[in-house]
Amino acid sequence: MDVDPRPLGYEIEAFCWLTVAPGRLAAVGRAMADHPEVGFVAATTGPTNLVAGLVCRDTEAFYDYLTDRLGALEGVGALETAPVVRSVKRAGMIMP
Repeated sequence: MDVDPRPLGYEIEAFCWLTVAPGRLAAVGRAMADHPEVGFVAATTGPTNLVAGLVCRDTEAFYDYLTDRLGALEGVGALETAPVVRSVKRAGMIMP
């Protein structure tokens, strides 16, 4: 994410790594691209094959997104999340 989401009312910023069935990778990526919580989504290689950056209003919205929105997508086999606890650089600018 290029801007700090907190002044916009989003308390939770996280990165997600998903393992998606190869035949569903494009469809899951397109579906996630339409989710307003997702600012970035890309196919990757390695232990996971899809990565996304997202923001949510609070922990309840984050939980709902993971369980209701992502969990409902056909082909998602596994999901790892890592909440951002501190940013030191965004869009080329070092943060105070």
